[in-house]
Amino acid sequence: MRITVTNLVLVALLLIAGSFSFLLYTNLQEAKATIEKYQDIEKLNQRSEDFIRALIYGKHKKYLTGEQLEKYETGEKEYGTPTEKNMAKVNEMKIQQLFTKKIKNKDNEAESYAIVQVRYETGDPNKYGDDYIHTLTVNSHWVKDAGEWKVDHLEMSLLKDSRDEMLRKQAEEALRKAGQAS
Repeated sequence: MRITVTNLVLVALLLIAGSFSFLLYTNLQEAKATIEKYQDIEKLNQRSEDFIRALIYGKHKKYLTGEQLEKYETGEKEYGTPTEKNMAKVNEMKIQQLFTKKIKNKDNEAESYAIVQVRYETGDPNKYGDDYIHTLTVNSHWVKDAGEWKVDHLEMSLLKDSRDEMLRKQAEEALRKAGQAS
């Protein structure tokens, strides 16, 4: 078999096409991995929102693992399972902010931070002023447990309470009356 210029050009083109195809294939694999990471964060963000809704209604056990699940089960043994009878009547729940991020250099751990406003029904459900409103922060630490994101640590803090303003006005009134009496 004789080597001709045409054969050399064809071999060179074949090598270039092969290396270009390999380069495209590796870029495609990297892009798929990046997309998968973002999809995982998006799923976790949705799971965080679902968890907060379940938490407010006392139906969050399926989202827990580790230490937090143990605390929940201990509470169940001590106080019983949350039911509609022993739960406050939630009239409305709004997630005002939700931020979820993976922990740097740890693919199986993440954190979410949320500010949640919960309105409890205390009187006439059609009268907004009778309701009791809490604004809470919910900080959750997430870990992958058997391929599913679950909460292993939870911290909740009260930011604002609708009774705060009422108590402030009562205190001002009491101070005003005490000042008039003296």
